[in-house]
Amino acid sequence: MLEFFTGLQPLQAGETTPDALLDRVRELDRSQVIDRVLVGYSSTWPHNHATAPFALAASERFSPIVAHRPGVMAPVAAARYFATLDVLARGRLAINVVVGGSDKDLRRESDGLPKAERYRRAVEYLDLVRRAWTEPEPFDHRGAYYTAEAVRLQTRPVRGQVPIFMGGESAEAVDFGARHADLYMLWGEPLAGTEERIERVSRAAERYGRAMRFSLSLRLFVGDTDEEAWARAREVERRIAEASGSGAFLRSSSTDTSTGRQRALALTDEELHDDCFWTGLTRLLGGFANSQALVGSEERILDALGRYRELGVDAFLFTTGAEAAWDPALEGFLARAKKELA
Repeated sequence: MLEFFTGLQPLQAGETTPDALLDRVRELDRSQVIDRVLVGYSSTWPHNHATAPFALAASERFSPIVAHRPGVMAPVAAARYFATLDVLARGRLAINVVVGGSDKDLRRESDGLPKAERYRRAVEYLDLVRRAWTEPEPFDHRGAYYTAEAVRLQTRPVRGQVPIFMGGESAEAVDFGARHADLYMLWGEPLAGTEERIERVSRAAERYGRAMRFSLSLRLFVGDTDEEAWARAREVERRIAEASGSGAFLRSSSTDTSTGRQRALALTDEELHDDCFWTGLTRLLGGFANSQALVGSEERILDALGRYRELGVDAFLFTTGAEAAWDPALEGFLARAKKELA
């Protein structure tokens, strides 16, 4: 089944009431094409453990993908929190497990483990979370990173498990995702790179006897004509360039040493790839995860999305504009895309 996701920055800088957040959530709740909404995580952002339940309480269809860092909460506490939230959400919850690419951002929350060790800890973390969701009898756990006694949850996820989404390009990330991800989230890349990544993760998952689903994140600039779409893309490029150094738009930190960021930056040696894959914003935003874009007419972008579908992409995370946000103006195009690409 083809799914469409988007992203939500719940409380933006300077907002001191939830009114604008409620407007954004209700706008997404009205969408007939968006299946899930990623609510991201950073040590400097409003905490999504507060904003996601608030959004759920104010909506009927809104289905969050709550980003979560292993290490900021003990695994049994996390299992209990997410199981409870999933029940209150009537099964609408998914979790995006983010091990973290910026050491500086992790140290803000007292997490000083090096990257490779964070992934080893994350494997044990998810092993324990999943067991807490499914084990019928109390159990003890003694591992390299966690000890827990008499673990037992009264509340379990609606479908027995909460779907786990994750991504990452390092060898450790691929192995972790192969073990635990229900869907592997890929940053936007041209067709050849996307095919290589899908094949690599699929082979790793097969070693654990698992099949993998994939999503791809892209920023869309769609127009009735190619010229109209490029005018929109160039206007956003101009706004971001003029705001350089102001912190006005989300961008990658120079302390982010992730393999995914390095791959994204490597793409900026050329501005245009394939037919309509554009890296102009990726260069300006320092390799930011959702800055790679498709630019063109509806027919041109539909053709590009169809080619990604043929490679094995099961879901797309779409945003647009300088803010990498949802725009209801995309609704009609995505309704057509979902029908034609299903």
